[in-house]
Amino acid sequence: MRIPVLPAPEPRVIVDERRKLILADVPLRGYFVLDEGIVVRNKFNRNMGYIIDGLIRLADASVYDESGTSRTAKTSTGGLLYSNSNYYYMGQPAFLQFGTGSTSPTVTDNNLGTADINLPTHYIDTVESSSSTQLVVAARWSPDANKNYAEAGLKWISDNYSNYAHLLARTVFPSYLTRNAYTEYFDGYVLSFPANYTVWFIRALQMALSGHDIRQTRGRLAIATDGSSFSMKAPRAFAGTPDVAIGSDNSSPSPTDYNLKSPIASLSSQSQSVEVDTTANEVRVVRTGTYTPSSNVTLGEIGLFANLNAYVAGSATTKKTMLVRVALSTPTTLNAGTTYTLGIVIRLP
Repeated sequence: MRIPVLPAPEPRVIVDERRKLILADVPLRGYFVLDEGIVVRNKFNRNMGYIIDGLIRLADASVYDESGTSRTAKTSTGGLLYSNSNYYYMGQPAFLQFGTGSTSPTVTDNNLGTADINLPTHYIDTVESSSSTQLVVAARWSPDANKNYAEAGLKWISDNYSNYAHLLARTVFPSYLTRNAYTEYFDGYVLSFPANYTVWFIRALQMALSGHDIRQTRGRLAIATDGSSFSMKAPRAFAGTPDVAIGSDNSSPSPTDYNLKSPIASLSSQSQSVEVDTTANEVRVVRTGTYTPSSNVTLGEIGLFANLNAYVAGSATTKKTMLVRVALSTPTTLNAGTTYTLGIVIRLP
């Protein structure tokens, strides 16, 4: 499998002057990338939104297992390797699965149409460029019988003792995918993030899936909002305290941005929710707050932040880190004495 740089969608800023509402909507995309070089878009499942929301807020998430039963995921640990059972510590919980069903994927799917073979994930990494960042989950494997597959899914295990697994993304191939017996394949899944998502956020997601929970250790490099470097903790990368802040500079975003270019203030009365939209067939993680300027200010950028668990000079600590930055193509004036609702939308189509 060659891992290409895949298209990442552009954000949009929704401005409703009547309701004094400004939302930065930042989509990302998922693809199954197969050994032959075939690239197929997927449909995200609601579970993907729930675990991203849980990690950012450092709170447990309710996710649906393969039978459609709601289960508790221990995203409050800041990682994805802590099982909600008497056997707490897991190895790699993310995996790909092929199937033979051909029903159209939906945001509320709980499983593949007809689930078949699991793949043994052994490769998790990021592919980084100046315009996007990709998170790759892949497996090298060999089937023991000839098979034609019609679908594939990305799944995650929340409880190794009870064997609860959760569908995160699913696709139906445009034509059958053939896998021949006793032939090695390198098949994978790619999450593609536009430049609005910082590389520190995607590295934190990678670390949340990496290592072993009972042996927490140093992971990827990140840069905090104060410009200082730190080593992320793996696998408990996330440390909570999300925050949306605004600034006046609308220069183009870069994956290596670590703070707003010209900060104004954090928002008040912040809240975060997951929206499962069965009409648009997508899931959205939405964080909003309010701001009432005392004098006219120019809004040029909106950022989403959270603390990450860090190691600095031999000591464990936390560091405030920017996850998302959106620059408005045209800055807008926020008028003195007017209360605005502003926010960030992580959209998973």
